[in-house]
Amino acid sequence: NGAADDTPAASTAAAAIVTRGTVHDENAAAGDGVTGHAGLFSTADDLAVFATELLRAWHGESQLFPRDLARRFFTRRELVPGSSRALGWDTPSGLSSAGTLLGPRSFGHTGFTGTSMWIDPERGLYVILLTNRVNPTRENGKIAQVRRKLADAAVLCFEGKLRRL
Repeated sequence: NGAADDTPAASTAAAAIVTRGTVHDENAAAGDGVTGHAGLFSTADDLAVFATELLRAWHGESQLFPRDLARRFFTRRELVPGSSRALGWDTPSGLSSAGTLLGPRSFGHTGFTGTSMWIDPERGLYVILLTNRVNPTRENGKIAQVRRKLADAAVLCFEGKLRRL
């Protein structure tokens, strides 16, 4: 019927099949969709609930995650020299998907298909982007600039300073 939710994802090169409603990452699919390296596979509503709980954890208000544990996971570790990585999360750096305006204590995660979620605990702000940059081809690298511009636009909007980007 052409509805957006009926539009299948791009064909996978490995299997030459069309995927719909399944993980669009061959490595994650090999693990039946449950693998530690995989990105964000959820709905915007569920990710908003998750982001809100992570903000609560940062501020010591979570019933699920102790503040100290949360901050250990969300803070850059410097385990690899020059890396911006925390434990399972990324932190803002250079041309990262965080853009240029999220705070230095922000943390985020990206997915292979172009998804991203960034959380700025100092502002109490989260930015969620769900996309499929591999449809119709995985040769599209433009998602990196979309992620950065969206994060910056969200901060400007949050601060009441949104201008045409």
